[in-house]
Amino acid sequence: MAHGALHYPIVAIEGSSVIDVVLHSGRDRSLRRRHPWVLSGAVDRVSELPGGSTGGWARVSSAEGEVLGYGDYSGNSALRVRMLCFGKDEPRSDLIQARLSAAIEARRTHPLLANTDAVRLVNAEGDGLPGLVVDRYADALVVKFASSGMAARREEIAHGLKELSHARLGYERADPTLSRREGMSVQQGPLWGTPPSGPVEIDERGRRFWVDLSAGQKTGFYLDQRDHRDLVQLLSSGRRVLDLFAYTGGFSVAAAAGGARAVTLVESSPSALEVANANLETNRVDCEVECVRADAFRYLRPGKGPDHREGSFDLLVIDPPPLARRKRDVGRAARAYKDLLLFALRAASPDALILAFACSHHVGPELFRKICFGASLDAGRPLKVLRELGAPADHPVALDHPEGVYLKGLLLQV
Repeated sequence: MAHGALHYPIVAIEGSSVIDVVLHSGRDRSLRRRHPWVLSGAVDRVSELPGGSTGGWARVSSAEGEVLGYGDYSGNSALRVRMLCFGKDEPRSDLIQARLSAAIEARRTHPLLANTDAVRLVNAEGDGLPGLVVDRYADALVVKFASSGMAARREEIAHGLKELSHARLGYERADPTLSRREGMSVQQGPLWGTPPSGPVEIDERGRRFWVDLSAGQKTGFYLDQRDHRDLVQLLSSGRRVLDLFAYTGGFSVAAAAGGARAVTLVESSPSALEVANANLETNRVDCEVECVRADAFRYLRPGKGPDHREGSFDLLVIDPPPLARRKRDVGRAARAYKDLLLFALRAASPDALILAFACSHHVGPELFRKICFGASLDAGRPLKVLRELGAPADHPVALDHPEGVYLKGLLLQV
């Protein structure tokens, strides 16, 4: 048993508390391939719901009556069941705690996650816990319950996280959109411990950052870009760096730490820029730095932002927020991504390096490559792909769940 694991009795769930979900004929193929989602359109009928329509255990069966597995039922969501285990055997009562323990232990010993006190401890489906995300920032955990099933286990999960992680604080972050979709109440605040009066400081491989646990983007910081900040630090020596959609300056700090000649940081949020300035000061950045409060699209577009002569920047980081939150947004998002890269290329020096990212699940790797090719073609500047980029080791993706791949990027050279 992993170090720090909790001891719980191994008792099968009570059959009387299980919601029976029967699928339409022919709609069981994905479950037989261990895909963890049952969509509402696949459900033929549901038994009487004990104690309400959300957060209950569901036993999922084929139209022929074969039990395919068990998961969390949500009567309000398009994801009607999120599967936790497959097969006819009932889940054991220690299932959630065992998976929490395994996820935390994996991060504790992983060689790719060394020299930082800020990591993702639980990555939803990637750790067999769909609907649950937990990020560690120094001595504090930030928890997001993205499904009614996980929210119904709030106390059990909080107890397990506290005992397994020994963190001083557990803080729940609300997501009003997801809460409405799941039929949950919106909750935010401490699960245990006393919240800090201001941002907390983390150490990421020698880079120091301030993180707002209660109001920062995602859970406070972009932990999924850690490895790419390492890459920027490695590549920045002597270069003029442009950091677009800079948020709190993670890439800018990395560039300065790597010996950049100059850094231009572009961010539209005044509060994020304020934290970015604090991060630059904390890391004693001494290269030339320009912090620009502007929309990155307008900053790059000719006639709207500064007059960028060709050759203004030698290393460009383009990391926009999700531009396609829904499938119907893909066309518009593709045009926006292309415009960003097209105008960035006009400001790039000969042999410049570009890190271009898309964090929209609906914009897949193949489409993103086509977008980059189209921008290269229109700009008349051929590009080389030096490396494909993705999420780090603390954001695992189950092969059974390709939808878990959201962050993709390319290291390009002009």
